[in-house]
Amino acid sequence: MIRFFRSREFRRFLRNRLAVVGLGCVLLVSVVAVFAPHIAPYRPTAMDFDSLLLAPSTRHLMGTDMLGRDIFSRVVHGSRYALIIGIGVVGLQMVFGGALGLAAGYLGGTIDTTVMRIVDVLWSIPAIVLALALAGALGGGITVMIIAIAVTGWGQFTRLMRGQVLQLREMDYVSAAQAAGAGIPRILFRHILPNSLGPVIVYATLEMPVAILWSASLSFLGVGAQPPTPEWGALIADGRGLISFAWWVSTFPGIAIMITALGFNFLGDGLRDALDPKFERRI
Repeated sequence: MIRFFRSREFRRFLRNRLAVVGLGCVLLVSVVAVFAPHIAPYRPTAMDFDSLLLAPSTRHLMGTDMLGRDIFSRVVHGSRYALIIGIGVVGLQMVFGGALGLAAGYLGGTIDTTVMRIVDVLWSIPAIVLALALAGALGGGITVMIIAIAVTGWGQFTRLMRGQVLQLREMDYVSAAQAAGAGIPRILFRHILPNSLGPVIVYATLEMPVAILWSASLSFLGVGAQPPTPEWGALIADGRGLISFAWWVSTFPGIAIMITALGFNFLGDGLRDALDPKFERRI
């Protein structure tokens, strides 16, 4: 870790202002998520029928909703669900899609053909339709939503990992390991996997905002997080009929989604450029 902070790649990363801004946004959302109970002035589900639809004020920084719940507290606690969903979705996609790509790229033949045809079939189905069908059939909820979103996106990790493996299996050190009698598991997990993770991790960073946006979309449509869970998409859905006279109910959760999505996008772009050996030539 210390070597990374002293490396040329980290210095390139720091020269990218948008990447630093993205890192700051991600760190801010992470800190808010970790310390949400200490930051939020009210419980996210606490109702106050004497404070219905109050505009932003010093007492309620982001106003209240139709049940008198504090929007700021709900947005703060919603950051936890955003990160849990993002990490859960990307983690499942990396593990499942990466494993299939690793096997398909190295073993080739029938396994490669079968895996890639499954990916093609998956991509022939509109992602939103597949996610809605899965989430609706399984009953909704955070866990179901994570699975539904992960199913729609693991194919890209498979393609990316397969492409990396196809390049690496022709390298001299892999040929030397094969000549020395190393078994397939040792070659895959000792020589190929560690050298193929860089682009996959960068892509995972770029997929985090996609997962968060998808979760917000499913919750907005009613098949994601269920009330009274303070998930950002569900908060926006709560205020969609109130936007003309209580704009704050939907606006502040939308801003939270925007900041988080931009932060991960800027961070992912910065990591990609910092780890790209051709970066210095471009600048």
